[in-house]
Amino acid sequence: MRLDLDWRLVKYAKEKHVPLFINPDAHNVGGLKDVQYGVGIARKGWLEAKDVVNAWPTQQVTAYLKKK
Repeated sequence: MRLDLDWRLVKYAKEKHVPLFINPDAHNVGGLKDVQYGVGIARKGWLEAKDVVNAWPTQQVTAYLKKK
């Protein structure tokens, strides 16, 4: 049973400028392919690379995390 964020909430997060992470929540190597579901939800919510933290350059991720 998957608990992906509803695409409408992804779209709402984008409107509010909330950056998101795409995570397969893999518990084994085979589970890494499940990232496709997160990518699908992100696409349906019209996310772009600038909206997805793990698509940012390393320096930008580091700066973002230091602020948190």
